[in-house]
Amino acid sequence: MKKNIIIFFGPPGSGKGTQADILGEALNFPVISLGELLRHERDQGTKLGKQAAGLLAKGLLVSDEIVEDILSERLKKRDVSKGYILDGYPRREEQLSLFNKRLASYRQKPKITAIYIDVHDKEIKKRLSGRRVCDCGAAYHIKYNPPKRLGICDLCGAKLYQRKDDAPVIMRGRLSRFHKRISPILKYFEEHYKFFRVNGEQSIKEIQKEILVKLKKLKAI
Repeated sequence: MKKNIIIFFGPPGSGKGTQADILGEALNFPVISLGELLRHERDQGTKLGKQAAGLLAKGLLVSDEIVEDILSERLKKRDVSKGYILDGYPRREEQLSLFNKRLASYRQKPKITAIYIDVHDKEIKKRLSGRRVCDCGAAYHIKYNPPKRLGICDLCGAKLYQRKDDAPVIMRGRLSRFHKRISPILKYFEEHYKFFRVNGEQSIKEIQKEILVKLKKLKAI
């Protein structure tokens, strides 16, 4: 059976992480978020984490070498044998080249499907001003997806906080860099693999439904 790899793309705050988690649970596929892996390394104080910490705080991308080292370790685990979901990777052309080299190493060519969650910049800025996150990986929004208890994570009970890179000044730079880097990536996936866009300004349930319908139509699941 071919390994099934589904990739979520979208600007920061688009909800791609939420949709990746929902789909991962439905398919029983692990969800691999490079952002979460990097923050975990940072919080654990590992060598890679310390290298990434300063860049993460400024909303900048860490080096491809660090990303690849962390991703390689994650993909050694048994739970990815049938397939997995990538959240926001590859996000630039250098990583795309490394991604394709990884695919070439598989005995059988995997089935690849890419999904882009489309949200306007104005809406993104509005969303990120209210985003709150937890060290366990959970994410909320004070208006659109609030926790059951104000400021407290539903999953682990820890205190929620606003990420430094969600600050307005840093966010403008993040969005500008994102659009510049993601354009050739999306073009490549559209030309070489199964690819579709969804309207990310719908409700979480509506987006979930649209994704499932399109995946089934493409026979991607």
